[in-house]
Amino acid sequence: MSHIIIIGSGVVGQATGKGFAKKGHQVTFVDVKEDTCAKLRSEGLTALTVQQVDWSTADIVMLTVPTPTIDGVPSLEFLKQAARDVGLGLGQVADDHFVVVVVRSSSLPTTTERVILPILEHASGKQAGLDFGVVMNPEFLRQTSSEQDFARPWLTVVGCSDPRSEAVMERLYRPFGSIIVYCTPTEAEMIKFTSNVYNAVKISYFNEVHAICECLDIDSNLVGATVARTAEAMWNPLYGTRGGVPFGGACLPKDTSAFLHFARELGFEHLVLEATVESNQRLTAKVKPVASPDKIDEALRVSHVSRPGSPVTPVTPGEPVGPHHNGRAKGTVRMSH
Repeated sequence: MSHIIIIGSGVVGQATGKGFAKKGHQVTFVDVKEDTCAKLRSEGLTALTVQQVDWSTADIVMLTVPTPTIDGVPSLEFLKQAARDVGLGLGQVADDHFVVVVVRSSSLPTTTERVILPILEHASGKQAGLDFGVVMNPEFLRQTSSEQDFARPWLTVVGCSDPRSEAVMERLYRPFGSIIVYCTPTEAEMIKFTSNVYNAVKISYFNEVHAICECLDIDSNLVGATVARTAEAMWNPLYGTRGGVPFGGACLPKDTSAFLHFARELGFEHLVLEATVESNQRLTAKVKPVASPDKIDEALRVSHVSRPGSPVTPVTPGEPVGPHHNGRAKGTVRMSH
């Protein structure tokens, strides 16, 4: 079993640490708030300030500090300071002891590799991938059921760039039984933000549908609940997730334009649909629309050929497209069951 240090003992940190403790790992919680540490100690858990940590015994260090958005601007100050503290701690670890540093705080794409990794290297005097590992492991916990969600994950995402870190994460998460998706740290960050943004877009779309239903004096709850069973994008989780090509065919272009016209005549500003139609029109100027997923590869290949200087990658049905990332072809997902 591993000694896991949790840096930041809020909702995510506590759910993470308690979940690993129940699997038999030694867990040390770290927080700047003494009252948080005192509460955890009262529950029989080990909780320290960062100055009290014995870094020499750490196997895995998880960063679960807040990354707030202030006046629309993301702040990484807590995460950067945590990385500096951990980096200094790594400097105290024996050279032959490989510690894996795991970023679980929400961070925008490229943050782990371009911001946190250099801080860790500079503060420790060591090299990532050689002396210690760096992993991006986003959380998908709901605030009201975080501990239950951690104990029963529907999917685990591990973004790493070296095989030793991947092996450590495999052993760590295998007992939880969920599918594990392996990718790069930046892909892991993109997955996290895309998930949350998509949830927000979906809520906003159905809020606008609700407003239109109110204008028509019809039941929006019935409409929404039924659409959840009739729209392929609802019951087929992969529908529409292969990007790069605009929608086409006999139904979607016609019906989106018709419904937008209908909403405008009602005097309703259907912002989500306005943006959808405009986005599709802009992409249509570059790439030929397709009516079905099996046409996507051909459309992308033609669009590359039509742009001078664009690399053309031969496409074989069923094979991934593009360069390789750490032995994994771009456009594929490596999963562990």
